[in-house]
Amino acid sequence: MGLGVLEDKHLSHVPGTALLTDVDGAEDVHHHGRLNTSNLLHGKGRDSDVLLVPQPSNSPNDPLNWPLWKKDLMLLFICIDTAVVGAWMATQFGMSYNRLNGDLGYGVLVIGLSCFFTNSMAVVWGRRPIFLLGNLLLFISSIGGYYAHTFDSLLGFRLIGCIGMSPFEVLVTTTIADIYFVHQRGVRLAAWGLCLSIGVGGGTIISGYIIEDLGWNWTYGICAIIFGVWIVVLFLFCPETAYRRDESLNTDLGIVPGIDQQAEQPAQNESSKVKADSRSSGPENIEVQVEIIEHGTTDLSWPEKKYSYWQDLRIFHGRVCDDPFWKVLTRPLLMLIFPQVLFSFFAYGLTTSWLVVVGSVLAQLFTAPPYNFSVSGVGLVSVASLIGAIVGAFISGPIADWIIKSMSRKNGGIYEPEFRLVLIVITFVLGGMSFFGFGWSLQQQDPWIAPVIFYGLQYFSVGFLTIAVYGYLTDCHRDKAPEAFAAINLRNIYSFGMNYFISDWISSQGPKEVFCIIGGIHVFICLCAVPMYIFGKRCRSWTSRVEVFEKVMKA
Repeated sequence: MGLGVLEDKHLSHVPGTALLTDVDGAEDVHHHGRLNTSNLLHGKGRDSDVLLVPQPSNSPNDPLNWPLWKKDLMLLFICIDTAVVGAWMATQFGMSYNRLNGDLGYGVLVIGLSCFFTNSMAVVWGRRPIFLLGNLLLFISSIGGYYAHTFDSLLGFRLIGCIGMSPFEVLVTTTIADIYFVHQRGVRLAAWGLCLSIGVGGGTIISGYIIEDLGWNWTYGICAIIFGVWIVVLFLFCPETAYRRDESLNTDLGIVPGIDQQAEQPAQNESSKVKADSRSSGPENIEVQVEIIEHGTTDLSWPEKKYSYWQDLRIFHGRVCDDPFWKVLTRPLLMLIFPQVLFSFFAYGLTTSWLVVVGSVLAQLFTAPPYNFSVSGVGLVSVASLIGAIVGAFISGPIADWIIKSMSRKNGGIYEPEFRLVLIVITFVLGGMSFFGFGWSLQQQDPWIAPVIFYGLQYFSVGFLTIAVYGYLTDCHRDKAPEAFAAINLRNIYSFGMNYFISDWISSQGPKEVFCIIGGIHVFICLCAVPMYIFGKRCRSWTSRVEVFEKVMKA
């Protein structure tokens, strides 16, 4: 048992498990047990004992080989693009909150459904053209929103924009998996989550003043300017990240090319020995795989020439996946039968959906007595969520990467994706407190500072869960990460349904009862992480051995 994670009795190398740290000897000789890992690529500085997972190829065009500044600059531009400015329209159109939330909830539904198509297109044809297409649709939608004169026309343009927003729901995390190593992903996932929160919280603050001073349509006019500029930025600074590298380098996927093929030749004793080793249990067999990589890449020469900057600007680099489009399109739904994906769907999907729901009823809660906030005053409530998200991101990202390196060192150098789930402890404690406290303080009509603090605490705590779930899912199914992320984003359908009755629910039952129920569900979901942590490795082994799961992965 590795730090509470039950060992598997069937596979020598369970997908997701990887050798992450080794020992740096007195003569700077890296080794793990009897295996010399000096020829494998390691991190730098304090991470000099950390093996790069996955191992990059020798190609200069492999995104894993890009300089770190190039990766971070690209991610910065994409993350800024996710911070979409929201608009406030209830006063302009004189609609009830329930009707407004319900109709605008169609946008959430469209995002959830279009994720399947944009994800599948990115898997087959690459991330770059889909990011550019999404930004173009957002640009068109914002121009249309600026000139819209009725709620129906505005809703129509918003739905177009929601299709454009869908790539930023699933492909940013996929891009992080494309270009960063396992021990680098926590900080970057936190940065992405921060920008999402800034888009919701900061956009609400800014749009409140824009609506009062310039009119609601200028929220879309400013968005159009931003998206127009960002089409150029993405084109110039965000190259394609999907890349096909030799499967032997994927030390986290449990793939050792050639072993099974060699094992089918009974006449070769050495091949039979490798076959037997591949089915025995224990960390020694991870060393077998790493040794294969070591010997397989020592004399590897790569025929690819480095792309020039102008070659990188090509929008389409050819197919990056040979699977038919329709198979990729249906795979996310099928992946919901995987325990890891199903857990992530409930943990991330339901919890973040509550944040969307709470944001949609802020005006209902704070424009009414005893608070009587103005539109801009309601916008300022989101300062709390902004502060919570910023503080949470700066804490959760470094902690996430530190935890997996520290636990791997204590686990004999072996990394298990379940180590990511430790972060949910923080969400369990602070998240439950934030939902219960928010509803209770509103019911008691406490001074506005009380519910506002609890509102900020929601964003602070849920940020830890987002990093944990996305990191866990990435490490469990990195080769099918886009499909897995599309599957858990079905939570948008749940958010769509909640928007229809949340306002009436609060009006009839009161905020205390509503948010106590939400808090109870949140606590239950966090507790589900305990069995997932204990049995997660066996689940990963099970889903890689059972035929029905194998058919889904190859569907």
